[in-house]
Amino acid sequence: MISKIFSLLQFFTLLYFLTVTFASTEEATSLLKWKATFKNQNNSLFASWTPSSNSCRDWYGVICFNGRVNMLNITNTSVIGTLDDFPFSSLPFLEYLDLSMNYFSDTIPPDIGKLTNLICLDLSSNQISGTVPPQIGSLAKLQSLHMFDNHLNGFIPEEIGHLKFLTELDLSFNTLNGSIPASLGNLNNLTILHLHDNHLSGSIPEEIGYLWSLTDLRLYNNSLNGSIPASLGNLNNLTILRLDDNQLFGFIPEEIGYLRSLTHLDLCSNTLDGSIPTSLGNLISLSILYLYDNHLSGPIPEEIGYLRSLTDLWLYTNSLNGSIPASLGNLNNLTTLRLDDNHLFGFIPEEIGYLRSLTHLDLCSNTLDGSIPTSLGNLTNLYVLYLDGNHLSGPIPEEIGYLRFLTDLQLYNNSLNGSIPASLGNLNNLTILRLDDNHLFGFIPEEIGYLRSLTHLDLCSNTLDGSIPTSLGNLTSLSILYLYDNHLSGPIPEEIGYLRSLTDLRLYNCLHPYSIQIGRNVVVTKK
Repeated sequence: MISKIFSLLQFFTLLYFLTVTFASTEEATSLLKWKATFKNQNNSLFASWTPSSNSCRDWYGVICFNGRVNMLNITNTSVIGTLDDFPFSSLPFLEYLDLSMNYFSDTIPPDIGKLTNLICLDLSSNQISGTVPPQIGSLAKLQSLHMFDNHLNGFIPEEIGHLKFLTELDLSFNTLNGSIPASLGNLNNLTILHLHDNHLSGSIPEEIGYLWSLTDLRLYNNSLNGSIPASLGNLNNLTILRLDDNQLFGFIPEEIGYLRSLTHLDLCSNTLDGSIPTSLGNLISLSILYLYDNHLSGPIPEEIGYLRSLTDLWLYTNSLNGSIPASLGNLNNLTTLRLDDNHLFGFIPEEIGYLRSLTHLDLCSNTLDGSIPTSLGNLTNLYVLYLDGNHLSGPIPEEIGYLRFLTDLQLYNNSLNGSIPASLGNLNNLTILRLDDNHLFGFIPEEIGYLRSLTHLDLCSNTLDGSIPTSLGNLTSLSILYLYDNHLSGPIPEEIGYLRSLTDLRLYNCLHPYSIQIGRNVVVTKK
């Protein structure tokens, strides 16, 4: 009896191995047929794909389990081909398929729905066109679906909402159109949803707010309209919310302030109106807040000053009014502060000078008044300082000359008075210096000639007097020099002729009786 049982076991074992061997051979044969359609047959990475070699042991990118192809990973192998002859029916045990970063073109065949054991599908960064086939909805075990950076068009199939185990869905960088299917609200395990950089329209489905596991939601750069659903406030795990570059309108929902895990909030370049909700002050993990290029009005909430992790605060090109809250001085990690192109008024808070990590400060094109705080001299990491287009008065603080990294200083179109501080000559990295359209008087400091990186120097439309310093001849990178509409006197220094990069020289209305031609590329304008 024992010997009979042993014989039966041997028979079934042999039968199993014969079946596996036959099936494995069939899989290898079907993959070789697909490889034969590649337009670059001399690809060295596929030299191992031969009938005489063991596909499970020797073939590049092929991994087997129990003798059957389980994983096919040929990412970034420069394959030029299509999916037309891919053996979807012959790979029933395939769980991982990665064809990303190649040159696959044409459409995705409906037969893709036969890979029912697939867990991970990555077709990203190819040249695949046509629609996303609804048969994708048959891949019931799928956890990761990446098709970004292709030429896909048409609608997002409603059937994607059947993929209950999906954790990552990325269809970005295509030309998909139509609306976002409400069925995506069924994907309870979804953590990443990227649909950005398409042509999607219609409103953001309220059902997106049911995706409790979502950590990263990116719908930017589409044509989405309607209001931002308050249901997004349910997404407690969300760290990134990007809805920018759409046609969204209405208020920013108060509920956005419930997303305490958020690190990146970008609602810019829409037509949102109303005020900035004070509830945003609850987002204590936030590092980036972009609300620029909307129709927002009202004051900047003092509560924004509670966001101690903030590195980038961009509120420019809105209709914000009121004064700049002194509480912004608490944002110790802030590197970029852009409040330009609004209707802000009042003084620049002294507390802005506490932001020692700041590299970019832009408060231009508002109606700010009062003097420039001397505390700005503490911002020793600053590269860009724009205060132009306001109603600022008083002198230019000598302390601005401490900002050794400054490359761009624009204080023009204000009511600044006093003399130009000689300390500006310390700004060795300065490329643009614009102090025009103010009430500055006195001499042009000789020290301006130390700024050898300058390409643009504009001191026009002031009441500067004295002579043009000969030291300006050291500014060999200068392409624009505007000194017109002042009270300058004396001769035009011969040293100006050393400025071989100069393309535009304007000295009119400086009490000079003449103008001169200097160099081949220079236009000297006389009023």
